[in-house]
Amino acid sequence: MKNEINNKRKYVRLNTVFPVELQVIDQQKNPITPLLQGFTRNVGKGGMCIEVKSEKTKEPFNFISGETKVKLLINIPSGSLATESYSIIRWSRKISEYALDTYILGVEYDQIEPANQNMIERHILWLHRRPKVIFAFFIVSLIFTILLTYLGIRPQ
Repeated sequence: MKNEINNKRKYVRLNTVFPVELQVIDQQKNPITPLLQGFTRNVGKGGMCIEVKSEKTKEPFNFISGETKVKLLINIPSGSLATESYSIIRWSRKISEYALDTYILGVEYDQIEPANQNMIERHILWLHRRPKVIFAFFIVSLIFTILLTYLGIRPQ
């Protein structure tokens, strides 16, 4: 199943964790559920995977793939304000635990402001480039140190 999900993705996703709040909404965008808090597991240009923990209830959440819509408040670490998005749940999985139910949700952005989409893309791009930037900084520092050492011990 995991390979099927990966093959359906249009964009690359990066593993990153930041807080998300969500509410299941109806067709008129009115909330159906209370506000749920969760964290992203991975994020991409077209959507994200979210983990939500909920107290065990008599009526578990029924997420219908391709039909259930949610309002997301995405708290990107590099942003000062929460990013709002309306999304569609593409797949879900429930994991029951002793006192909590964990829901893993794959969501696709349905409606998001272009500026907010750009903020998410910039954050993802930075996360993707960060190891390369750190490596480049390390190499430049090493070359600079070797150069200074060589110039400092040359006979005069």
